Amino acid sequence: MATTVQNTPGRTDWAEDGEPELASVLPQPVTTKNKDGTETVVSYYLNEAGKKVKRTQRIRRTVVKKRENPRVAERRLWAKMGPEANKPAGPGDTTTLGENIIFRPQVGFKAGGVQEKAPEEEKKSDALKKMQIKCRICSGDHFTTKCPFKDSMAAPEEGTGEGAGGEGGGDGIDAAGGLGSTTGAYVPIHLRNGRKGEGERMGGKFERDDLATLRVTNVSELAEEQDLRDMFERHGRVTRVFLAKDRETGRAKGFAFVSYADRADAARACERMDGYGFGHLILRVEFAKKADGK
Repeated sequence: MATTVQNTPGRTDWAEDGEPELASVLPQPVTTKNKDGTETVVSYYLNEAGKKVKRTQRIRRTVVKKRENPRVAERRLWAKMGPEANKPAGPGDTTTLGENIIFRPQVGFKAGGVQEKAPEEEKKSDALKKMQIKCRICSGDHFTTKCPFKDSMAAPEEGTGEGAGGEGGGDGIDAAGGLGSTTGAYVPIHLRNGRKGEGERMGGKFERDDLATLRVTNVSELAEEQDLRDMFERHGRVTRVFLAKDRETGRAKGFAFVSYADRADAARACERMDGYGFGHLILRVEFAKKADGK
């Protein structure tokens, strides 16, 4: 009587069970901590030839602390929106969007070479190189205003007023004038034609009465006009205070003019304020001298 042996479903025959190849089984990595704080990791892997290779690595872990603004750290946790709505919080590779730059090569463009100039630009540069400076008086290579002979030589095409226009006629300027002068120097209008007199004065608030004006020197550079007015008004009615200041720094230059309505008040202030200490300096007060020739 024959006996039929049936295999259990889901289980192969014992003869088909193959043992795993020992050469293909790799041990688990082994990590060892050293006394100097490093770690030694021993691992195995199969190379291209199918041979088992042992690899030993020594690793030192370094903790880097980074200080960051709390508001910046808070923004990193915000939920993203738009195309990044479903991505996790924090910066990502696709968060930064690049700019599309359109490359438009110009005429004469050569990659890695020197750019060629347009013909018009070359003509302009050549014209600038050929341009020379010529003096109208001595024909030298300098400007006419810088000519060393402008006081001794007359400029070309400049006469003394005697020419096509005749004596003092036409639109010419006489010898005592400015442009036709043989000396080449400019003559003010109020001194032309042999006139000797002073020009008109501006008057108004710019007119200075020297009889009741004091000149104050040794003034601190930090002083202001109101400070001087407050000090000098103790001795009489002040009509004007002028404090000279530097245009660039805005600080005082060290001198000022104070005008009084009455000369007696100016004399009293000159006597009392001369030698007065103001702003770590001692003031020097005297009557303003009249300008020469006036």
